[in-house]
Amino acid sequence: MFTLSGLLATAVLSATAATTGLSPAPPAVTPLRGDLAEIVRAAAADELIPISIVMRDQAPRSQMDQLNRIAGKQQRREAAIARLKATAQAANGDLLATLQAEQARGAVGKRLRALWIHNVIATEATAQVILQLAGREDIAYINYDRPVGDEVLCGNGLTDVIPKGDGPLGGRDMDWGVSLMRAPEVWSDLGITGQGAVVGIIDTGACITHPDLINQIWNNEDEIPGNNIDDDSNGYIDDIVGWNFRDDTNDPFDDHSHGTHTGGTVVGDGTNGTITGMAPDAALMVLKFWNNFGGESIVWEAMQYAVDNDAHIITASIGWPHSQGPDRATWRAVCENAIAAGVAVIYAAGNESYTPPPDSIRTPGDVPDVITIGATDPNDNIASFSSIGPITWQNVPPYNDWPYPPGKIKPSVSAPGVDTKSTSYDCVGYLYMSGTSMATPHVAGAAALMLEANPNLDHFGVKTALMESSIDLGAPGMDNTFGAGRVDAYEAVLYVMDDCPADFDGDGDVDTEDLLTLLGAWGTAGPDGDVDGDGDVDTADLLALLAAWGDCP
Repeated sequence: MFTLSGLLATAVLSATAATTGLSPAPPAVTPLRGDLAEIVRAAAADELIPISIVMRDQAPRSQMDQLNRIAGKQQRREAAIARLKATAQAANGDLLATLQAEQARGAVGKRLRALWIHNVIATEATAQVILQLAGREDIAYINYDRPVGDEVLCGNGLTDVIPKGDGPLGGRDMDWGVSLMRAPEVWSDLGITGQGAVVGIIDTGACITHPDLINQIWNNEDEIPGNNIDDDSNGYIDDIVGWNFRDDTNDPFDDHSHGTHTGGTVVGDGTNGTITGMAPDAALMVLKFWNNFGGESIVWEAMQYAVDNDAHIITASIGWPHSQGPDRATWRAVCENAIAAGVAVIYAAGNESYTPPPDSIRTPGDVPDVITIGATDPNDNIASFSSIGPITWQNVPPYNDWPYPPGKIKPSVSAPGVDTKSTSYDCVGYLYMSGTSMATPHVAGAAALMLEANPNLDHFGVKTALMESSIDLGAPGMDNTFGAGRVDAYEAVLYVMDDCPADFDGDGDVDTEDLLTLLGAWGTAGPDGDVDGDGDVDTADLLALLAAWGDCP
């Protein structure tokens, strides 16, 4: 059965053949997603169009879900990576060879990335090449990888640069969000500062020489600086602190401001006068996706890098409004595969409170399992801009779940996001900014504290603890404004130190009372009864509770 886009692609191909003298190819079997067919029709002969090619062969969801049975966190990551790489390598070799041949004659651009986090090939190609690809049966669809600007950033309200203080570590000033979330109590009372946690932050880059950041920047110890060799064979040369995926270089500089601000909210240690970071001893892996314009596949590649290079947390204060036509199915697969590898995935909800649900929450904050963050003000009111749930996937194949109404409750939790102070891209001072962009790194920093306290936590362990320990605001229980509530980092760390999520009544035992709590919440969106933190109380939670039956560790 032909789709409308497939029929249009066939018509475009015939028209192209008529004007160029080429023989028409067979009817297209591969849909050209969104407005790609129209873009192809209007393109000049030598124009390179950014596309993502989604292959038909993908690692089965059932196989990826089985990885949860692997006890060791690192072993799970390695198994997930191996399975995803094997699937991609088995399926795309012939297509890659074709694209490389076209690249040699200039019909495919310099950027040609075969991703395995989901079996996708990202590149730029002429209309003629795209139409030829549309006849291949090994491709599920071809998507226009639309270049986007700062409209996908979830932060705004930039003010003038604030000069540095007198430092170092004087504590004369502190971001109000860090204080409200009780991070200083985690540092002083529990001795936990995020040590050992690696946070991959996907943003506009960062000023890595800012005094508040320089000692917290991740260092790739398997790479020798400056030798122009890919020492660790990860596909990136001299990637010492991360990567600039937009320009394909090892310099993830920030020429915007957004990335340095969000990074400072995760790890800024106050050396220059203001403590801005939730986890001042965590390591920040800087993953730059944006430099004036970028596309969805650049973020997918950055997520893949974070998974492949042992990040424990992926955080991004970005999102695609549904009106921009994001490839939601691929976003969901990429996020779910990163989660299957044990990585905590945290995204901003967006700043579209004026957009009615189920389209208010941006993609990929709308991915059901993702930890999605709303924004609050200093008085624990919801920020006027913070996007609201619920979300639905009823019209997104192959998922077609969470029908609306009622949909799925989002966001997951909320955090400070109004006029928060953090590091400036002038590499010295500070800025105030607002947005769910600012709330999201507060939660990523809290997650880093939790991972120092309990390194065995996976994505669902982090999500459960954040939701169960948050301060309930708005309507009682989960709601589509605050989620489970505003995050309390101190309570979240205490929760994971207990490491007994099935002990709902906190009596130190997983017993009949906890079972009754779970059964009483069956079929709801939690958090009561939601052992695995996926937002549903279901069979998986029952099995997890039974496996933990007895005394808590």
